[in-house]
Amino acid sequence: EKKKKQEDDKKKDYDKKKKDDDKKKKDTDKKKKDDDKKKKETDKKKKDEEKKKKQEADKKKDSDKKKKDDDKKKKETDKKKQDGDKKKKQDSDKKKKDEDKKKKQEADKKKKDDDKKKKDTDKKKKDDNKKKKDEDKK
Repeated sequence: EKKKKQEDDKKKDYDKKKKDDDKKKKDTDKKKKDDDKKKKETDKKKKDEEKKKKQEADKKKDSDKKKKDDDKKKKETDKKKQDGDKKKKQDSDKKKKDEDKKKKQEADKKKKDDDKKKKDTDKKKKDDNKKKKDEDKK
């Protein structure tokens, strides 16, 4: 009977130990599963943040490129306007210069003609006076 009790106790101990080991394994498995789930969530979060960061960087890059293009366009437009204004001024200056030159030529020609007319008139007057003098002498 004593021997039987010892064997029963031994079996009880073995069963208890097995139960404890099973519980420990179950706890370890659960912890591993939880850790894996947590890691997966952390990885997803990290991936999402990187994606968001990349999108923002791309957005900024696009915005910078657009600004650069707009600046270039504005610069070209300004240059075109400046060139146009410069050409207009050159044309206007040339026209004025040509007009002034023409006016001066006309004024010079008129003066020359007037001087010639006066000279002719003076000569005619002189000739008439001489003729009258000659006639008076006769």
